[in-house]
Amino acid sequence: MSSHVKMWNYMKTHDVFVNNNGEGVEKALKENYAYLMESTSLEYEVQQNCNLTQIGGVLGSKGYGIALKKKSEWTDRISRQILLYNKRGIIEMKKTKWWRSKTGSCMNAGSAVTQQRFALNMNNVAGLFIILIAGLLLAFFTVILEFYVRSRQISGTERKPFYHEVFDGFRFAFHKEKIVECHRGRREVETPQSF
Repeated sequence: MSSHVKMWNYMKTHDVFVNNNGEGVEKALKENYAYLMESTSLEYEVQQNCNLTQIGGVLGSKGYGIALKKKSEWTDRISRQILLYNKRGIIEMKKTKWWRSKTGSCMNAGSAVTQQRFALNMNNVAGLFIILIAGLLLAFFTVILEFYVRSRQISGTERKPFYHEVFDGFRFAFHKEKIVECHRGRREVETPQSF
């Protein structure tokens, strides 16, 4: 049974319902009571009252709209303007200005706590960079070791000095001419300039 079903069953059998948001907020502040509230209103109430907190995420999603008559000349203009404001972050700036910076002492403290909690700084991501650098170093040394071992093996089987084999290996890796192994020795083959 899901937690939502359990909650609903409890709510049906106990006297927990209130008539409006104000009563719900007051009951949550004074009693051992959790009030389910529409997320935008809840966010506003939490910003205004430092003793309230939101627990968990949004239970459902609900959008808001502006009602106009059908085929109104304003529909396209308003839609474009809302999209533009959203893209530029103006809507979020206005929300911050009107909700978080008007009144109430907990808004500044709450926003600082929120910023501290969700800010990505070097302390949060330093471990990722350390692991990335360690992986790159390990890969680099593995390639060097593999190149060394392979050059030793080839120089021993072809009775060729080790440094010649190392030079041939670097030439194979970094030049346009590639060395192709044959059954009897090697021959050089030029690769095309472009693919």
